[in-house]
Amino acid sequence: MPDLEIQELFNAVQTGLLLCDHDCRFVFANTVALDFFSRAGLEMSDQPCHKALFGSDARCEGCLAGGENQAAGMRHALTIKGQGGDIYLKVFCQGWRKQYLLTIHEVTQEISLLRRSDLDRKELQAKNMLLERRRRLNQEEQEFLSQLMDNLPDALIAVDDNFLVQRQNKAVLDMFPSQSISHCYTLFGNSAPCPDCPAQRGFSEANGQKKSHETGGRVYTEIFSVAPNGKGGLLLFRDNTRQVDLIGQIRGQREEIASKNKVLSLLVDFGIYLQKGTGIKDVAGYFLDAILPDLHAGAAGLIINDIRAGNIWLSHQSGMTTEEWKTVTKACMSRDLQRFKSDGLLVDTVLPWRKSSQIPLVGAQGQRVGLVLLEGSLEPEALEVLRLVTEPMGAYFQNQLLLRQLEEKANRDALTGLFNRGYLTQALEEEQEKLRGYGIHYALVLGDINQLKKINDQYGHETGDRLIVTVAEALKSTLRNTDIAARTGGDEFIVLLTNSTEDDASCFIERLQEQVFSGLNIRLPDGTEFPVTVSLGKAGTDRHPPEVLAKEADRQMYAAKERFYATAPRYR
Repeated sequence: MPDLEIQELFNAVQTGLLLCDHDCRFVFANTVALDFFSRAGLEMSDQPCHKALFGSDARCEGCLAGGENQAAGMRHALTIKGQGGDIYLKVFCQGWRKQYLLTIHEVTQEISLLRRSDLDRKELQAKNMLLERRRRLNQEEQEFLSQLMDNLPDALIAVDDNFLVQRQNKAVLDMFPSQSISHCYTLFGNSAPCPDCPAQRGFSEANGQKKSHETGGRVYTEIFSVAPNGKGGLLLFRDNTRQVDLIGQIRGQREEIASKNKVLSLLVDFGIYLQKGTGIKDVAGYFLDAILPDLHAGAAGLIINDIRAGNIWLSHQSGMTTEEWKTVTKACMSRDLQRFKSDGLLVDTVLPWRKSSQIPLVGAQGQRVGLVLLEGSLEPEALEVLRLVTEPMGAYFQNQLLLRQLEEKANRDALTGLFNRGYLTQALEEEQEKLRGYGIHYALVLGDINQLKKINDQYGHETGDRLIVTVAEALKSTLRNTDIAARTGGDEFIVLLTNSTEDDASCFIERLQEQVFSGLNIRLPDGTEFPVTVSLGKAGTDRHPPEVLAKEADRQMYAAKERFYATAPRYR
């Protein structure tokens, strides 16, 4: 019996180990070996290994016990009738410390797999023999069916329930010479059953139905039938291109006539509507809601410029969100876009569509008065039709703008040509709307001419008027085309700086004082020069609410006037 340490080591091995003495009797068996003997129903006690394993009273041939070459090993293959069936073993015997160590490997699973594989191979051979016999029996029938199909003038294809092509006649190659057919739907370049195929629910439901296909400029009619054996179907194809072309020509001529009549009717209706003298909002709504849907599918917008740069007089849209339209209208307020050039268009990035079209609205003098924005690209023919509508609309809106310009002249100061307080109030309301809707700030600059009363009293009102005009012209020379200068009193002026902050207004005042009014004089009747000076104050909506803007600018203006009279004598 091996010592305790060796026993523990043998028990840790996951292979059956048996130790025998010189009489071939078992001295020790590890746990795996004991489990195996238990499953195999073998007895170990008082039996030599050859009796316990092989059921033989005689030692194995070439047994190592008592042999001369004990260092050499022996191998045996063994089959045991176990309780659960045959157990296949490989036994290896080798001398160890003057004793004999038997290693037992169970190969029952490997042998079973080999036998099962052999049985499967034989079964497959038998099936192949049956299939070959069946193929030979059906060969004559298949040849007869092929001859019958090839005699048909129309293309005929037999398919299974999954649309896989089983057979086709010669007419298929004549009708579809460039197509490689695996499934019937591959004839028309599809990778799945054709849309709305009647046979998707089975050929029994599709029996007798027809479906049209168009490919390569040809039109085919497909007729569905159930296969004679009830499995799959028969598909008959006829080339009806010539008949369809004739029908299409007739239909196209009718549609062209109807389309032209429709466009003519729209033009007449729109022309009558423009002559009714309705408001500009009604015209815009009628164009987008009643005229455009018949000429264009998709979202659209209409922008009309104002006579004052940086403003929009009218905006109307359909099919866009509020935020999308706000982005578009804000972009249309740029000075560059509102220079009334006929080619002025918005950049594509501000439009909410992947593809878009823009049609400038142009008046009779070639000036752009607005834009029509359309979702999607337009074909040249569709663009020409739309221009038949936008041309009279452009002339209409230009006439309305001319009327606004006439009204604007009534809001000018007769002496200076600057705007009056009424026009300024309207402009301030428009800027407040832009501030609320788009966050576009504005600023006010208030000015008051210094010593005007002295000039009026000493040299007369004619000289005083010349001083006022000089200041007005100096102000106008510094303005952008979006800014407004107004005369609100005898010697008081207000400048509206659009899209500006209070810091911008400070820079504006600094430029006036240092570059415009500095060194500016008027000649008095006595031949002397009188310096033109103006006290100025400013305020911007980025720092003050709109309702106190004028009050804050007025406060700063009077503070500036106090600073002026700190160095100049006051006139009574």
